[in-house]
Amino acid sequence: MHERPLRRVAVVLAIAVTCAAGTAMAQTPPPSPTEPPSSSRDADVAALREEVRALRTEIEAQKAPSTASASEPPAAAPPAPRSLGSEAFWPWVLPPEGISGGGYLQSQYESHQDSQDQLQQGGVPLNQDRFSIRRARASLVGEWKYAAVALELDANTTSGPQVDLRKAEASLQYRPDRSRPPLVMATLGLFDIPFGYELVESPRTRWFMERSVASRAWFPAEPDLGLRLAGALSWFRWTIAAQNGEPLGEKSPFVLQDPNAGKDVVFRFGFDTTPMPDLQVAGGVSSLRGKGFHAGTDATSTNIQWHDTNEDGQIQPYELTPVPPTSATVSQNFDRWAVGADLRMHYRWWPGVLKVYGEIVLAQNLDRGLYVADPVLAGLDQRELGYYVAAVQEVTRWGVVGLRYESYDPNSNAFDKRGGKLLPFTEAITTVSPLFGFVLPDRARLLFQYDFIKNALARDGTGVPTNLKDNVWTVRLQVQL
Repeated sequence: MHERPLRRVAVVLAIAVTCAAGTAMAQTPPPSPTEPPSSSRDADVAALREEVRALRTEIEAQKAPSTASASEPPAAAPPAPRSLGSEAFWPWVLPPEGISGGGYLQSQYESHQDSQDQLQQGGVPLNQDRFSIRRARASLVGEWKYAAVALELDANTTSGPQVDLRKAEASLQYRPDRSRPPLVMATLGLFDIPFGYELVESPRTRWFMERSVASRAWFPAEPDLGLRLAGALSWFRWTIAAQNGEPLGEKSPFVLQDPNAGKDVVFRFGFDTTPMPDLQVAGGVSSLRGKGFHAGTDATSTNIQWHDTNEDGQIQPYELTPVPPTSATVSQNFDRWAVGADLRMHYRWWPGVLKVYGEIVLAQNLDRGLYVADPVLAGLDQRELGYYVAAVQEVTRWGVVGLRYESYDPNSNAFDKRGGKLLPFTEAITTVSPLFGFVLPDRARLLFQYDFIKNALARDGTGVPTNLKDNVWTVRLQVQL
C-alpha cells in the first residue's frame, strides 16, 4: 500500500537529479576543439530523462480515473445537422447493407361537412365523422451491392378492416458507393408508379394527410405490378417502367390484373442537386402512355318487366312490358396519357428546414378514381388538368406549419344543359389546406389539417351548379418504429 508514495519520491529525486545535471552542463564551459566530448555522460542524462518522462506518463494515467466519477457517463456527441430533403422514396432511399425492418402507425379522427346519418344506395354509410386507422405499415428491406428486396404490408380501416400488399420488389442493382443511389437498378414486382413526385413520396414523411385530389383521381393508390429500370449519375435521375395499368384501389374488377395486352409505359427524368450546404433543389418531368379498357356486355335473352304503375301490388296486363334479347357487345380499348412536371426546394435557415414544392399534370382519359373516364361510353375524350403548390416550414425540431393550394379539373369539355341549351361550365375542384403540428423528432407527429373545398357538385334553386359544402378537418397521430 506504500508503493505509490515511494514511487512519487523516486520520481521527485529523478527530476531533481536531471535538473542538477542540466544546470551543471549549462555552467560547464564548452570543450576546446582538442578536448574529446563526454559522450558517456550525455547518454546517461538522456536515459534518465526518458525514464522520468515515462514515469510522469504513468502517474497521469493513474490519476485520470480518480478525477472523474466512475458512474458519470461519457459526454454525448453533438447531434448531426438534419439532412435537407429528408424524405426518402424507393429506389433513392439508402438503407443499411443487409436486412432491416421498419414500420409506422397513423391513427386519426376526421370530420366531413357533408356527412349524414344515412346509407347510400347499396348500403355504404354516408357518415364519415369517425375514428380510423389510416395506415399501419410494416416493411422489410434487404440491401446488398448487387441485389435488393423490399416488402411492405398495409392494414387499415378506411373501408372496413383490410390488409393489403403494398410493395413486393425484387431488384438487381449496381451500387458501388453505399452513400449514393445505385448507378443502375432493375426491379420486377409490385412498386409505386414512378410518375411525378407525389406518387413516390412516402406517406410516412409526407406532412399533408393525403395526396392531392388530382393525384388520387388518376392513381387511386400508388402501387402497380410491372418492370422498372432506374438509375442515378451525379445529379441526374432517370426511371423507365412498364406496368399493368390497373393500380391498387381502382374502381374496376381488374385491380392488379390486366384485361388488355397494352401496358402503361412511364418515363421520368429529373435532377437532384445541392448547390449550397443549406439548399437542395430537385425536380423532373414525367410522361405516361397506356391503354384503358371498356368492358363489353353479355348477351341477354327475352324477358318481361313489370312496372306497378298504379302501386296496387297486383299484376295488370298493361303493366307488363316485353324486353327483346340483345347481342353481346365486344370490349374496346382506348388511349390514355399524361405529362407532368414537378419542382421542389429545401432550404435550412434559423427556424428549421423550409420546403416549397409544386407539380402540374395534363392528362386525357386517365381518371380512375373520381370522375372515371370512359370515352367509349361518353363518345368523346376527357381532358384533365391538375396542379398544386405547397410550403412546409419546420418550427425548430418540435413543430411544423404548412399550406397547400390545389386544383383539379376532371373534364375541360364539360357542358351543362340549361333551358334546352348546352352551356360550358367548369367541374374544377379547388382545395386550400392549412396544417400545423407538433413533432417528436424521428419518433412521432401530431398533426391537424383543415381542407376548405370548393366544387360544383350541388345545384341551386334555379338548377345552376353550385358549391356543395364538404369541408374536412383531420387530426392524426403518427408513431414510427
